[in-house]
Amino acid sequence: MSESTQRKFNEQLADLELKSCIDNIINPKVSVIIPIYNVEKYLRQCLDSIISQSLKEIEIICINDGSPDKSIQILFEYAQQDNRIIIIDRENRGVAESRNEGIKKASGEFVCFIDPDDYYPTNDILEALYNGVKKKDVLICGGEFSSFSVLEPELKQNYNRKSGYLFDKDSIINYKDYQFDYGYHRFIYNREFLIENNILFPNYTRFEDPPFLVNAMISAGKFYALDKITYAYRTGHKDVHWSKQNINDLLDGLALNISYAQKYNLKKLKNFTKIRFKQHYKDNHQILNSSTLNKCINIIGFNILYIFLQKYIENIFSIKNSTNKTHKVIALFG
Repeated sequence: MSESTQRKFNEQLADLELKSCIDNIINPKVSVIIPIYNVEKYLRQCLDSIISQSLKEIEIICINDGSPDKSIQILFEYAQQDNRIIIIDRENRGVAESRNEGIKKASGEFVCFIDPDDYYPTNDILEALYNGVKKKDVLICGGEFSSFSVLEPELKQNYNRKSGYLFDKDSIINYKDYQFDYGYHRFIYNREFLIENNILFPNYTRFEDPPFLVNAMISAGKFYALDKITYAYRTGHKDVHWSKQNINDLLDGLALNISYAQKYNLKKLKNFTKIRFKQHYKDNHQILNSSTLNKCINIIGFNILYIFLQKYIENIFSIKNSTNKTHKVIALFG
């Protein structure tokens, strides 16, 4: 971006921030927080689904996390047309910090989170969630999860009723009876409750959202569930690259969930977390150093881990994997 263009953007940003402060003196009912990085292809659909919501008393906090594409231009375009949009433009610091900054900057009674490559499937989502949380006088209210892909754009409820993504009916649910950790996007959360209890996203590059949901649910004790799809999740449009940092952060997130499960005697959550580890191990044969092994032992227990490691070491020394096996052995044992 040229110097003159950058200056122009800075001036526009200052004007929009001032305008937002003036227009949002009265606190909105819900603050929608969007962390944005390299999503120009999908951002318009996401924003359109938010600004068309039937609940009008909202603010839309867009954190442009150093995105190198044209996302910031799209944000300015929308902000000129809708004064509920607040733009925070900053250097890249990661999705967890973006969401946390959104929580701290929000002025809504409740907050919710949407990723910029996803969208709300109908225009009554926020109204239904807000009405539900107020009607039942709870701190958290959420609905059902749905997904779609670039190959199959039609929304699908491809989850079974026991998965935790779906609810049989509108009802109050105690978290001890639920103990699920995925799909935090489909809920709204009382902002003051999050701030007072210091419930934020751990600064991980992977698996930062399940511990946030678990922490919030444990602290709230219960939530109001809606038998209604409240989130559309896009799949199959990006490659996930696993670095050593990603793996360590993933294991830290899993270990954090395990610590919650052990502290509050949540056996179902503990079993879920073990399954998550097995899935990630199976799909990602990554470098395992001594500190990573200790985390794994804490998560799934030594006996199960031994079986995994046995298969992993066999894979290293197999004929098919003979290339660079010296490097792999060094990487494994540090």
